[in-house]
Formats: sequence, C-alpha cells, structure tokens
Amino acid sequence: MNFIKRILTTTSVGLLGGAVLATPADAGADSTQEHVREIRIIVQGGYQPDRIEIVHGEQVQLRFLRKESGSCTREVVFPSLGIRKELPEGKPVVIQLPALEVGEYEFQCGMDMIKGKLVVRAES
Repeated sequence: MNFIKRILTTTSVGLLGGAVLATPADAGADSTQEHVREIRIIVQGGYQPDRIEIVHGEQVQLRFLRKESGSCTREVVFPSLGIRKELPEGKPVVIQLPALEVGEYEFQCGMDMIKGKLVVRAES
C-alpha cells in the first residue's frame, strides 16, 4: 500500500511541476498574438452569409463548412486573390486572408455559379 501511495505522490508532483513550468510559456505566447476574427460560412445551396464585411487592417480568417455533396460547391475560389481551396463535405476549411486593401472581393464555387462577396471598408 505504501508503495502505491509513493507512486501516486510522485506522479502527482511530476504533473503539477509540469503544469507550473508550462504556465509562463503559455502566458507569454498569448500576449504576443494579435486577435484574429473568424467568420463562419456555411456552404449549402449557396454561401451563408454570402456578403461579408470587414474593416481595413482587420486580421480575418474564413471558416467554410460544406454541408452538401454536390460537385458545384466542391471548392471555393477567390479569383482576385489567387486563392482556391477544396471544401470536403462536413470538414471545416480555414482560409487565412492576407492584408486587403479597401474594396470588394468576389468568391465563388469552382464552376463560377455560386457567388459571394467580401467587402473591406475603411476604418472609421
């Protein structure tokens, strides 16, 4: 019985020590990361939402989730940004957007039938 207590005590101390050692590194990592806004887009008979507005200078990532199996929405394309991504059914796909100038950027399915628009507004 004493042997088991020693093993449990040693394991607990080791785990606690690891947690204590990990805390400063984690805290430092959080303070250096900037906020990234994530916008979720459902792909099902179209893009929902199909119009997205962001502010110039804002860091944005788009999370696409395709909820259908049709071949039309198998990929998403941002022609003016040179971005083309496969959208497997039921699996989220994240697109990290580069810094964008004020303006409008279309996105579409690979067949150019289903469309959406990303609008970058000037800061107020």
